[in-house]
Amino acid sequence: MKYKLEQLARIKYGKNQKKVVSNNGTIPIYGTGGLMAYAMEPLYDKPSVLIGRKGSIDKVRYVTHPFWTVDTLFYTIINEKIVRPQYLYYLMKQVDLLQLNEGTTIPSLRTETLNRLEFDVPYLKEQDKVISVIEPIERKIELNTAINKNLVA
Repeated sequence: MKYKLEQLARIKYGKNQKKVVSNNGTIPIYGTGGLMAYAMEPLYDKPSVLIGRKGSIDKVRYVTHPFWTVDTLFYTIINEKIVRPQYLYYLMKQVDLLQLNEGTTIPSLRTETLNRLEFDVPYLKEQDKVISVIEPIERKIELNTAINKNLVA
């Protein structure tokens, strides 16, 4: 069935991290460029697709652990009755987000624009099958990347 992104997930704004940064924190704080620091408490603690709002808008991430996002990065509260979080991540990776850029000097996205995106989403059982094929391949790629980095270092 076809769904708009707003039916699959609620897009939420990250928050300023200055008051939550902690040297003793274990909760990652993410910005559009990746890991920035750590906090003691999460902004959200369920699987989520992270989408750049300003800056590196073309780098979609998937997290399964508690996290904090800064205000340049959206996080999603996913409607798991319709879509698996990981499957939504795979769908979002297929979107050329740079084509949706609404900024003049800094690449930017708005929730209104993202919410209008449409996706063909199969039933949950089919999504599970797709994930079961793609996930091991992604793990192997990550492992090979880590091995290559060690060889270069």
